Amino acid sequence: MSKKRYAPRIPRTADGFRAQDLRSLPRGAWWAKGWMRAIEEMRIGARAGRGKAYAEQGQVSALSVAGTHVEATVLGARPDPYTVKLDFAPLDLSENGVSVDIREALGEMTTGRILCGEMPTSVDEFFALRGMSLYPVLGKDRLWCSCPDWSKPCKHIAAVLYLLGDAMVRDPSLLLRLRGVWFPGTEEKEDAPLPLWKGTERLKDFISRINRRVMNR
Repeated sequence: MSKKRYAPRIPRTADGFRAQDLRSLPRGAWWAKGWMRAIEEMRIGARAGRGKAYAEQGQVSALSVAGTHVEATVLGARPDPYTVKLDFAPLDLSENGVSVDIREALGEMTTGRILCGEMPTSVDEFFALRGMSLYPVLGKDRLWCSCPDWSKPCKHIAAVLYLLGDAMVRDPSLLLRLRGVWFPGTEEKEDAPLPLWKGTERLKDFISRINRRVMNR
């Protein structure tokens, strides 16, 4: 066994997007929990934990979503940041060669709840009955990073996946949009910024600090 020692690789501070809910997902956010579970099922070992830490520490300095394509910039231990590109396989919503009207298939009430920031469990059942998964799957989705790590998904990809899951807590329709499922009224979200907090600390910690200052005056 080699006794050569390597200096610890410490990521440089990026002050990028910081995940808010990874430590404790809100009760009822089953879609986000399913997304996180899918990351764990990739069995990437310690890379998952490091990726989650990157998402919480603000190492993802840029993140954009265009349909089923995601691009991000992640700062690691090296001076130059890494580029992450994710392409999620769109779902084939057709029966006997005829496209399915997703709004009609799910119902107006379910669609309305999704547009209002909720995700009924009937949505998961709808796709499960058709043998479709809304969550990331190795071999099905293209997960790429410019880092030299031979194992993919690497921690940089994991960080972006965790950050997307965190954004889904506040915008569940993102889960569907990444699979190419759009509703009337969600098209305008394609170019809209994701519901993420960017700063030197988590949003909840920032609010708590401001409140303490106000109370101590």
